[in-house]
Amino acid sequence: MGKMTFLPSGKSTKARAGQSVVSAAGSARVVIPQRCSGQASCLMCRVVLEQGELMEPTALELRKLSPQDLAQGIRLGCQAKATQKDCVIRIPENRLKSVIQAALQRQREEENED
Repeated sequence: MGKMTFLPSGKSTKARAGQSVVSAAGSARVVIPQRCSGQASCLMCRVVLEQGELMEPTALELRKLSPQDLAQGIRLGCQAKATQKDCVIRIPENRLKSVIQAALQRQREEENED
């Protein structure tokens, strides 16, 4: 078993070889959004392998992700599987969430100026 750590939360869990990133994330109480129940059709579960290793990309990942994405460590959490080694997985921030956080930050700054 290897340790899988999720960023930005910093939560981690032990993952057995062959366990999907989404499954391991659930064990660590980390949410990776998805709509397709692990069928690699919604592409919402994109994650980034920051350190360590995962098993080789599945046929579905090779079909759905560009070679550039794969070269940058982007994987589909529903398809990417753990190995025996430790790894660090970054879950990209939801775009809507980041827009809302930026707006709230601007609002706070404006209130502080007054």
